[in-house]
Amino acid sequence: MKHLMTRRIFAKFWAMAAGVAVVPALGTDIAAHAALWSSGDVNARSLDVRSPSTPDNDRLQSEFLLDLVLDTQPPHNVGSIAVNRIIVPVCGGTFESPSLKGTIVAPGGDWRVARPDGSSVLDVRLVLQTDDAQKIYVTWRGISYTPQGRTQYARIVPVFETGAAKYTWLNNIVSVGVHRPMPGKVAYRVYRIL
Repeated sequence: MKHLMTRRIFAKFWAMAAGVAVVPALGTDIAAHAALWSSGDVNARSLDVRSPSTPDNDRLQSEFLLDLVLDTQPPHNVGSIAVNRIIVPVCGGTFESPSLKGTIVAPGGDWRVARPDGSSVLDVRLVLQTDDAQKIYVTWRGISYTPQGRTQYARIVPVFETGAAKYTWLNNIVSVGVHRPMPGKVAYRVYRIL
């Protein structure tokens, strides 16, 4: 009599074989997961491989980095097919924190895409000049929208670039900015992700 191996049987066989090969090297949590795989009773909760004694090192933490305040000029509505492209010139502004302070130098701008759902994708490029005359290039992408009956929501992810030795630490950080309402200005409070 011929024995036929279906895809399902082969998958179970492969999962058991992989589990048996990996389990001795990886420990008992993996052994329990290998048994779940081979039984076919796998769901998202059963695949959490952190042991109860593992510290929560994956919790997102941040610290204040700087406040940004942008001076803008009237936008140029370029239009487009399916989306609306808007260019907002940035003509100046300031940034400030305990570790750095200075002004935003022109030219700069936001090459924004206004989407049909009322939200906008932000695409900003600026040059920051510190009080000690060092230049820092910053770009960010972000999302901005105003929920019905509420205030504007905007979040940005700035990336910094500089050759100034005193500020090269900025080249290697991840940061997130939160929009702050300020009449006549565009303002963000930026946090460094630790």
